[in-house]
Amino acid sequence: MPPRVDGDPIRVLPGEVVSAALSELDLVADVWSTDARMAREYAHQAAVIAELARRRRVERDADSGEHGRPAPDARALRPAALADVSDDFVTELAVIRGCAEAEASRLAVDALLLTTSLAPTWSELYAGRLTVRKARVLLDLLGDCHPDVAAAVQARVLPGAADSPPPRLGDRTRYHLYRVDADARERRRRDAERTADVHVERTPDGLGRLVIDGPYPQVRAARDAIGTYADWACADGDTRPIGQLRSHTALDLLLRPWDTTRPSVTAQLTIHAALPALRADASTDAPPAELDGAWISAAQCRQVLADLAVLDLDAPPAGGSLTIALDDPATGQTIAVATRADLARAAGTGRGTHRRTSRAATSGTGGSADRHGPGRADPAGHPADGPGLRPPPATPGYRPTAAQRRLITTRDRTCRMPGCHRRPGLCDIDHGHPHADGGPTDCPNLCCLCRRHHRIKTFARDWTFTLHPDGRLTVTTPSGVTRTTRPPGWHHDHEPDPPWLDDTHPPDPSRG
Repeated sequence: MPPRVDGDPIRVLPGEVVSAALSELDLVADVWSTDARMAREYAHQAAVIAELARRRRVERDADSGEHGRPAPDARALRPAALADVSDDFVTELAVIRGCAEAEASRLAVDALLLTTSLAPTWSELYAGRLTVRKARVLLDLLGDCHPDVAAAVQARVLPGAADSPPPRLGDRTRYHLYRVDADARERRRRDAERTADVHVERTPDGLGRLVIDGPYPQVRAARDAIGTYADWACADGDTRPIGQLRSHTALDLLLRPWDTTRPSVTAQLTIHAALPALRADASTDAPPAELDGAWISAAQCRQVLADLAVLDLDAPPAGGSLTIALDDPATGQTIAVATRADLARAAGTGRGTHRRTSRAATSGTGGSADRHGPGRADPAGHPADGPGLRPPPATPGYRPTAAQRRLITTRDRTCRMPGCHRRPGLCDIDHGHPHADGGPTDCPNLCCLCRRHHRIKTFARDWTFTLHPDGRLTVTTPSGVTRTTRPPGWHHDHEPDPPWLDDTHPPDPSRG
């Protein structure tokens, strides 16, 4: 193992972990023992999570009052295994593990099932005779069964589970489940139809997948219909690959660009990009842009904006509107958000006798928010004489102004709760320091929180939310775990934080 240098982490290469002197039988034995250790650790984690869940009984929610409880429809969608657990437990578990709430919910449900109705499966896991993947098969198929049914099926399938590959174990489990509980298949189908939806999945190559849940015969028929239309296009001379034809055909059938008899459907795309990357002569290594939370190349971003005809600030938009966010280049901090009209007003007529420079936020931001730059001339050669752009001023009322809401939603992009990615359109604009306690309604004291996390912050017991002047949100769970988030785009992880963000230095008031 290489020596450790003070301040450097210990780095171990894969080849240094395994000795070359080990025989192949030793290596095989290590594979088995690793599977057994992973299974035991998974079982141990399930027992720990289940114990923590039992300490968060649903009676805790009574302290939240009527307004602090989840809505009836939200309670109805909660998994049955979590019926006796406090509503904020899944959120707490997500913060503890630093994961999304969907993953935390699945872990909590699995833990409670493994320590109750699926206790025989937990025992096999802990003994190392069942792998984690095989346990997942049993959880998926038996998790919603009556405990008596689950016990009967486990008694039949667990004795031979160690020698059954996961697909084979799944088939055996279904066979015995449908023998013991004849209505199980139909019940699971009805439950799946009730929760069917349409989902968008990101892919790392700049594309995405549109997933439509539905009865299998209809989904299959839709796929065959799309294939038929694509075959017709191919027969008419379209030389694109057949898969690409099917993809474009499916999207055209949904969007129907040829149908002018129906009202147009408006879609909103949120793009965050550096203006230099949008120039036609931008280099190939221009920084990527963000489209609805997914990173795309600068070239693809330029193509999207060109399709919407919004790259030219002086041309009327053909297919979309444009809102520009001005960020501090040193920190990424959002200084102001402007529409085309705002930019025109900020620049002024360009014919005044006095040049005015624009102070984008407070002193020391390093960012200019004037349309043509401080003291610069517009394209006609006139000096800029407008007031420039500034952050929206504070308001004495409780509700944020439209300008404040626009800046906050553009800055935060999602709910600021660690691990939550709900879009700002589904979020409340929350006061970090409560307005009732003297907290101002200004941008440094506002952030996006989805309704669920806003309710937890306001009503749930033993939670602490602290919004710092520099934009950080620190959340502390009832168990004492603390996580901190920053608005996306601020202070990239691969770059050192500026000194005013260092916890060892007090914040500079001019940066607030």
